[in-house]
Amino acid sequence: MPTRTCVGCRVAAEQDELTRIVVSDGVFIVDAARRLPGRGAYVHPGCVAQAIRSRGVQRTLKVAAVPSDQLDELLRGLAAGSAV
Repeated sequence: MPTRTCVGCRVAAEQDELTRIVVSDGVFIVDAARRLPGRGAYVHPGCVAQAIRSRGVQRTLKVAAVPSDQLDELLRGLAAGSAV
């Protein structure tokens, strides 16, 4: 299994332990099947707060580092256990 680095804690882990997030047409999407095209950001469900604070998802996906309510809501949903 390939390894990826969590954008929250910056620790490498196996890909199946992390959740992949992509951006498509300006909307952040959880890519549960890891099949959507393009750059992906990986995060442990427990590292969501760190990813929000550090803006790691935006940096990895190379999108504007401005606050995104949609991304914050999506990440909080992941932390709560529901893939929005």
